[in-house]
Formats: sequence, C-alpha cells, structure tokens
Amino acid sequence: MHETIQGYIEAVEEQIRWRRARPVVSLELRRHLEDQRDAFAAEGLENAERLAVEEMGDPVSVGTELDRLHRPRPQWGLLGLTIALACVGAFFRVGFACSSFAVTVLALVLGTAALLGMYFLDVSSLARCPRVIYAGALAAGIVSLCFLPYVNNAAYYTRYVVLLYPVVYALWLYSCRGIGWRNFARAVAGGIPLTLFAVLAPFAFGLFILLVCGLILLLCAIGMGWFGPGRWKFAGTALVLAAGMPALFFGMGYGESFLMRLRLALHPELEPLDGGYAGWILKMYLEDVPLVRERSGSFGIGIGFGGRVYGGLLGGEKGYTEFHIDQEFIPVKLLVEFGWLAYLLLMAAITALLVWLLVRCLRQRQQMGRLAALAVVLSLGLETLFSAALNLGFLFFLSHLPLVSGNLHTVIDMVLIGLVLSVFRGGSVLRDEPARERSRFKFPWRVKISIISTRES
Repeated sequence: MHETIQGYIEAVEEQIRWRRARPVVSLELRRHLEDQRDAFAAEGLENAERLAVEEMGDPVSVGTELDRLHRPRPQWGLLGLTIALACVGAFFRVGFACSSFAVTVLALVLGTAALLGMYFLDVSSLARCPRVIYAGALAAGIVSLCFLPYVNNAAYYTRYVVLLYPVVYALWLYSCRGIGWRNFARAVAGGIPLTLFAVLAPFAFGLFILLVCGLILLLCAIGMGWFGPGRWKFAGTALVLAAGMPALFFGMGYGESFLMRLRLALHPELEPLDGGYAGWILKMYLEDVPLVRERSGSFGIGIGFGGRVYGGLLGGEKGYTEFHIDQEFIPVKLLVEFGWLAYLLLMAAITALLVWLLVRCLRQRQQMGRLAALAVVLSLGLETLFSAALNLGFLFFLSHLPLVSGNLHTVIDMVLIGLVLSVFRGGSVLRDEPARERSRFKFPWRVKISIISTRES
C-alpha cells in the first residue's frame, strides 16, 4: 500500500490509458489528497499523509474508474460528414467550375490532413498561450499584406487569414478575463487590429463577419462573467459601441456605397445593365427552374472584385454558349442544371452539419472551447447564409459556400471544423486556466513622512 501522495498518484496514472487525461487527473487528485492531509494534520493526527492516502482507497480501483470516465469522445459522424461534403465540393469544382483536377485533389488531401491534424490537437495548449496565437495571427496578416502577391489590387491571401480571425479573437477574449473595466477595454481593443487587416485587404465580407462574430463573442464572454459583476453595464457598453460602428462607417464615406449595394441586392432590376446585372439575370433565369430536371444546359456568370461583371448566362434552352463560371456560383449551377431538389439537398447537408456543430458547441462546459467552437460555427453559418443569398440573386457579398466553393477556402474550412471537433473530442479533460491577476500600477518609490512633535515639560 502506498504511503505517499506521489506514489499513490503514480499508481493511479498507470491505470489511465489516455495520456492527455493523466495530467488533469493527477492535478485534481493531488489537490484532493493534499487538502485531506492538511485536514488530518489540523486535527493533530500523526502520519497525516499516509492516512489521506489510505482513505482514498485502492489506487488500481480508483485509476480504473477514472480511466472509464476520462476517455476521448470520437466524432466519427461529424468527421465523416465533413469529409463527404468536401469530396462533393471537389467534384463540383472540377465538373462545374473547370477547376484543375490535380489542384482540387491536392486541396482535398491537404484539407483532410489538416482536419485530422486539428482533430487530434491538444486544445488545452491553445488556452495556455492565447496571446502568442494572437501575435502570430497579426504577423500572418502583415506578411500576407506586405509580401504576398495582390490580385486585382486586393491582398488576395489576406482574405484567407481574416477568415481565421474570429477564432483568434475568441482566444484573445479568453486571455482578457479579469474583474474590472480595464480588462473589458483590453478585450474590445484587441479586435481593432484584426478588423484593420480586413479593411486594408480590402475584404468587406470578412469585415462584416469579424464585426458580427466579435460582438456575439464579446456578449457571450460577458454572460459567462469573464469581466466580473455588472454584466448589464458591460453588455450595454458593448451594444453602444456596436451601434456606433455604422455611424463611423457612414462618417468615413462608406455609407453611400453600402446603401447602393443594399439597393441593388434587393432590387437589381433598377440597374439591369450595370451593377444589378448579375442579380437581375440570376432571378430571371431561376423563374422557370423545375424541382427536378435532367442536365440540359450550362450556366456561367463571373463577378470580379468590387462587383464587376465579366461573365454571362449560358444554357442550352436559352441559346447561349458556355465560357465561364466563378466558384461562388457553383450552387446555382447545380440548381439550374438539375433542379431545385439537388440544390436543396446540398444546402440541407451543409445546414445539418452546422446545426450539429452548434448543438454540440452549446453543450460544451469548458468556456474557452465553447467560445472558440462558437466562433467557427458563426463564421461558417454567415458564409452559408450569404452564399445562399448570392446564388438566389441577392448580391450582398461575394461569399463562398463552406466545403464546396474554392480549393484554398475548403482547406481553411476543414482546419476550422477540425478545431471544433478537437474541442468535442477532449471535452472530458479540458479545463479552464485560472485568470491571471494583474496588479495595479503603483508608484515605485515609498515616501515616509515622520511628524515629530515637541512639548515643553
């Protein structure tokens, strides 16, 4: 029988097969044994450590029970659905968007490897170094903005870096936990450099995703009590700041552009030969699409950065010839050639994946994992929503459909989903790191004033 706490813990660890669970179990077990030892010592009992170990029971039995409780939770269903959708997306990119077969297969292989790599990642390591990850994300933005090639006067690769920023901001919020307005101010200020890269790219949809996700994540952090009591005050301040963002953009001269974009998205027929051409032609062509149709023609439309149209409508029934299609319009290509049923099945599969992820996310107890998973689900959900609007003729933003449109975009999507599945897989051993207490600034010098009073005898 072990008489020391260290020997008892080592005997328990030998029964636990999952290596990631051993440090968590040993830390909790050590705390319990030390508390019991101190209690016995306070009662004046001799050999307090041996008594604490004996009271815990047989280490083999305890270790076996802990091994049963702390096991990885496989996510085979979500993994299989993600890979299946990625394969379907690769098929559509090759068949509909004329993507290179070799490049598409390479993107699928890299995406699957990234998905599995993130799936087996120890997410608790992210909780221990959120500031390092934040600094690395800023460095990646600088490199992509200053050193990687531009496409049509836009920082093409910065857009993909920005897609990772909602998760980065979730980790930043986790590092800002602490009581007081100072920590809240740091949490808000951390989002400014991230949004700046979206503005410099420029990437309007990425900026929209960051602002929406950032506000929701900040409100969730407030709701979890990360900044202490006074949640309504923090939430009210966050909502006031969010309400001030539109005024800021209008003041910078973006208001007219936004209103024009909104007007053309809702009523493209007002300018059918200019900015509303793509939306007008899409809505017109979708009027006579049946529920199910055999492949009868082809469809191609292209929109460059800034909304410039350079493609056209193609279809055997309309008498046009095929020449181009952007990958953002793969869903509507599927809809036109095979009918509404094929399109709805594709959107239903992606929606089912996102809803499944959201339900599992809300059940997650560990706060950092829950917030990071929520950031991924929110960003992918917004991309799906605006991609659906885009393909139905409402051109608010150029948005990719997750796991379907874009080779590099698919790799990014699989990285993010792999991170979420890693949170779900290790949910039984994930623990929140204690918030760091930061001492207030104090003047470094101490001045001692002595008052000497004299009184005559």
